[in-house]
Amino acid sequence: MTPLPTPLPSIGRPLGSAIPSPGGQRGVALIIGLVILVVLALLGASAYSVATQDERIAGNARDRARAMDAAETMLRYCEHYIQSNSPPFDNSVPGMLPAPAAGSTWIGDNPSTDWSAANISTTLPVTMRVNPEWSQPPQCIAEGFNFAGQVVTQAGLPAQPATIKVAHVTARGYGLSRNTAVTLVSYVAYY
Repeated sequence: MTPLPTPLPSIGRPLGSAIPSPGGQRGVALIIGLVILVVLALLGASAYSVATQDERIAGNARDRARAMDAAETMLRYCEHYIQSNSPPFDNSVPGMLPAPAAGSTWIGDNPSTDWSAANISTTLPVTMRVNPEWSQPPQCIAEGFNFAGQVVTQAGLPAQPATIKVAHVTARGYGLSRNTAVTLVSYVAYY
């Protein structure tokens, strides 16, 4: 007589345990899978939103840097022009205006100033426009006034009272968008 074969142990459940019935799960795995899928979709959407927001911030920073570059270029040009030419501040040269009355706002600092009005500002010459990404040429307004001061000798001793010519220079530069504008202000003494 032949011996009876011994049953092989099953993997995953102890010997003699019952096989689970398929009716016991009834869609629980489907619901859990859908919940996980929704959570992953929300995480993906928020990651996309953060990435696009970072890109917009970087784009605005680049545009502001372009506008700052334009304003800085124009400010240096106007300062050099004033120191080299000593222009009359009587509206005969575009952008070279007399100072406003005492207690008034500088024309260049006034938010209601129309920079595009004729003779109110000067623009950077075409030969100096180094950046084609500016939406429009940078502009400046210089307002000249006399300042009563005192000349000091090389030894540091006060000499005689003197009138110092000073210009309040306001430069405005634009980025790729006309809505991105930077305004810089300086004072320059000239002779």
